[in-house]
Amino acid sequence: MGGDEIGLAASSLASFTLILGVLAGALWLARRLRGTKWGRAEAASPIHLVATRALGGQHMLVLAEVEGQRFLIGVSRGGMTTLGRVGARE
Repeated sequence: MGGDEIGLAASSLASFTLILGVLAGALWLARRLRGTKWGRAEAASPIHLVATRALGGQHMLVLAEVEGQRFLIGVSRGGMTTLGRVGARE
């Protein structure tokens, strides 16, 4: 192998290493930003679904939290009904 061929191989290897480093850095950054405002497509919602439970058919119970208050909601094909307020998060 001549000097030009070795230089070309070293340059190619350095470029490949740099590209892998950039990809690894982008993956690391994407994982770090997951769950933050930058990692979300839309703004954080004040409504959080704490739990859901299917009751069969098209019926389910939903436990939702809004501003520290929790509500038990019944959901069916006919609509939604607030069943009651549940103790606040401690």
